[in-house]
Amino acid sequence: MKKILAIVCARDSSKRLPNKNRKRIGGICLVERATKSFYDAGVEDIVIATDYDLEFDLRKYNAKHIHRNSNISNDHIALQEAVKWVYNGLGEEYEYIAFLMPNCPQIDSDVIKKTLSLLDKKKINVIRSYNKDGFENGLIIVREKYLQDHFIDVYCGGIVCSGEEIHDEEDYNSVKKIMESNSA
Repeated sequence: MKKILAIVCARDSSKRLPNKNRKRIGGICLVERATKSFYDAGVEDIVIATDYDLEFDLRKYNAKHIHRNSNISNDHIALQEAVKWVYNGLGEEYEYIAFLMPNCPQIDSDVIKKTLSLLDKKKINVIRSYNKDGFENGLIIVREKYLQDHFIDVYCGGIVCSGEEIHDEEDYNSVKKIMESNSA
């Protein structure tokens, strides 16, 4: 059994911010940023599941791309169902499944490492990230057995991370400004 599978799920359709997951901050699109965060955290098995072709070189991150058809990438599919679809389609076993929504670009490799460390130390089934205001912000790491047997809809364990989710143009511009000024 392998230790960690990282999954980045992204759809091309966004009602409030068209092509949201293709938006760039600091020259890198949101999907690539999520992939890079997992890679920089030392996760070896990374899968990106999108309903569009990627515009960056997956080999940089030793990642795989799975194309999501319309049955698994519409508005009515819960993220957990898309993650289970990816995981079950791989035919391999992992101890942990980590998923990061690309619209949360401020979650970086340090947050991912801290979350994985907490899972190991505390023996918690699920850890989610929350911002300073108590709102969930895009990273969930779950034990494989728990992912298969439970619907992840309750707070099970958490870690507070900086950053907000990007849902519309105002969110995007705000987060982009913060991130690009921090890296200058």
